[in-house]
Amino acid sequence: MKMIDYLKPKVKEIGFFSGLDEDLCEKLVEVGNLVTKKKGEYLVIQGRRHSGMSLIISGEVSVKISANGENIKVAKLESGDVVGEMSIIDPKKASATARIVSEEAQLWEISADDFNEFLLADLNEGFEILKELAKMLCKRLRTYNERMLHSMYDERNHYLEQDY
Repeated sequence: MKMIDYLKPKVKEIGFFSGLDEDLCEKLVEVGNLVTKKKGEYLVIQGRRHSGMSLIISGEVSVKISANGENIKVAKLESGDVVGEMSIIDPKKASATARIVSEEAQLWEISADDFNEFLLADLNEGFEILKELAKMLCKRLRTYNERMLHSMYDERNHYLEQDY
């Protein structure tokens, strides 16, 4: 049995696929590729162009941002999470580095070109896929906003507690 055939019945339960119609999920899965990556392999490198998206089927991925010579861990991603989705929508350089931290990870990957071609083949289906990606990005943005707000209040409170 091909790995993609193994993935088809499970894909409806994984990540942004869960909000899509089952037939649409199966068609989209066919366009991408199932790959296995080893610990330490990079999926995306900050500052470099990236032109694809990876859905984590199994394994863990660490996401870090390099700022002022320091690597700041911003997320730990696992099954159901997506990496590189921003490059599918906006082909600018990557804003973070994503690296496999489990012994290995199974990923479903799709290039930006294949993804865009799939979206344009049926605009209704393309709209549904983009809507699910937008929901995922909104959720992520809300999470990061909340973290930033907590961090600002923690810093402010620390400053106010100083004994001058």
